[in-house]
Amino acid sequence: MKNHFKKIILISLLASMTFAAFGCNKPTEENSSSGSSNNLPQETISLNDTKQELTFVHDQGLGEDATEGTTDSQKSDSSVDETKKSDETTASEAIPVTEVVNVTDASGETIKDESGNVQTETVNVTEVVNVTDASGETVKDDSGNVQTEIVNVTEAPQASDPAETSSTEPDSPAATDDNQDSPATDPPAVSDYTPVYDLCKAYWLDMSQEGDFFFNGEFLVIEFKVREGIPDGSYPITFASTDIASWDVVAREPEKKINGEVAVNTQPAAQEDMPDSGFGLKINSVSAKPGDTVKVSVDLNNNPGFCGFVIELQYDKSALEIVNTYGGADFDNAIHYVTNND
Repeated sequence: MKNHFKKIILISLLASMTFAAFGCNKPTEENSSSGSSNNLPQETISLNDTKQELTFVHDQGLGEDATEGTTDSQKSDSSVDETKKSDETTASEAIPVTEVVNVTDASGETIKDESGNVQTETVNVTEVVNVTDASGETVKDDSGNVQTEIVNVTEAPQASDPAETSSTEPDSPAATDDNQDSPATDPPAVSDYTPVYDLCKAYWLDMSQEGDFFFNGEFLVIEFKVREGIPDGSYPITFASTDIASWDVVAREPEKKINGEVAVNTQPAAQEDMPDSGFGLKINSVSAKPGDTVKVSVDLNNNPGFCGFVIELQYDKSALEIVNTYGGADFDNAIHYVTNND
């Protein structure tokens, strides 16, 4: 019976991983002739020996072809791809507008931590609009009062005109040599700035130990280069999804997920502390200047143990360019310790 459950978690995680790595890619002539089943898990896979190395996929364009990042073992050989076609990327769905607000208790009082710092959280911006029917007419009740509803405020990122890329596209400086003192083209005016949201997906699976991996501390690391010419302010890094599973086929959903930010020419907002009890994940905020390369780490605590995960983080690629990805020190130590002392 246990092998049956193991097979369920294996196929679920591998299916998500396969989609991340191959799902958006066009089939090559070679694999088209042999059929797509070559990329799917086979019945002959030994469940106890199944491993998927830590791998990152980013530059997905929220629907366009994915660019696979480096695996954990390749991190020392990673290099920046300076030919990304971010100017052709558009979002398939409207992006919710968010704002950082103070956390309050039931009486409306602002909540502070033990150090006296005001606690904040990121929430969707809403507005009250009139309800309309299919013809666009305002709907009223029997008393003649206009019906209203509360909706999220959204925005749709727009692709830049390729003809204007040299002067208005935030990606233009990235196409220059990193060793140059200044970009080859003028940075975009602040008024021309348009955010383009993207995802960075990390996935990993190791069932060879017939058990879970337990560690706390530094989990994942993403290094961002802050693009030149962007407005000062906060650029959030947020959890888009967290699919984590244990050897016993139990979903390890964090009880607390704390988002972070890259604060450009300013100080990041105070972040909540990790919970004293209960599984927690936290994206650590950092401050930076345009042109800087910064390390954004994802920490975890009170880890209940797991053997596989697929985690997605959302960021603004108009402001931030991923230049390196790898497992955090505590994650690496945990998986290498178990493997080397088998």
